[in-house]
Amino acid sequence: MDRLVMFRNFFSSVVLSLFCSALYAEDWVPVYEEPRHKLAFENDHAMILDVNLPPGYVSLYHEHKIDLLYVTIVGTKVWAKPLGGERREADVKTGDLRFSSDNHGLPHVHRVGNIGTTPFHVIGIGIKDKISNNATALEGNTSAMALVMEKPHASVYRIHLQPGEKTGLHSHHLPYTKVYQSAGQVSDSNGNIQQVEAGDFSWQAGGERHSYENAGDNEITIIEMLWR
Repeated sequence: MDRLVMFRNFFSSVVLSLFCSALYAEDWVPVYEEPRHKLAFENDHAMILDVNLPPGYVSLYHEHKIDLLYVTIVGTKVWAKPLGGERREADVKTGDLRFSSDNHGLPHVHRVGNIGTTPFHVIGIGIKDKISNNATALEGNTSAMALVMEKPHASVYRIHLQPGEKTGLHSHHLPYTKVYQSAGQVSDSNGNIQQVEAGDFSWQAGGERHSYENAGDNEITIIEMLWR
C-alpha cells in the first residue's frame, strides 16, 4: 500500500511538473515570433528585426537570446515589463541608439507597449557569431564617421551628411550592417544614385571599399554596425 501511495504521489508530481513546464513555456515566444517583431533578414552571422509597434499596441512576452543594436527610426513613449518584473516607461527619441544588453542581461524575456501617439519603429541588429580572424574591420578615410558605441563584438558608427557632402573612401574587411535613419538620395563611389527611405538597411559580407555622397536636398544619417 505504501508503494502504491508513493507511486501515485510520484506520478502526480511528474504530471504537475510537465503541466507547469508547458504552461511556463507558453508564457513567451522567441523574439522573431512576436507579430510586430518581423524577422527581416537572417543568415549564419546576423539576425535583423524590423520592429513597428502602432500606438496602443502591447506585444506578447518574447525572449531575447542575443544582443541587439536598436536603431530608432521613429521614437515615441513606450513601456517595457520583464517577465515577473515591474513595468517601466521611457521616452525613446528618434535617432536613439542602444544595445539590449545596456538595460538587462541575456537571455531576457519581456513585453513592450506603445503609449505614444506615433508608431514606434526600430531596426534591431543582432550578431550571431564573433569573427575570430585578425582582420582589421575598418580602414581608410573615416573622418566623416563618428564612433558612437563600442562592444566586445561590435563597433557602431554614425555618419551625418549634408546635401553635397561625402565621406572618404573606406574599406570594410569584416561584415557590417548599414541602416538609413533618414530618407534621401545617396551616391556611391561609382556615381550610382540610390533613393533610400528611413528604415532601409542592408547586411554586407565585407571585403568592400566604398564611400557615401549625399546627392539629395536633405541631411542624411547612416548607421554602420561593424563586426569585430
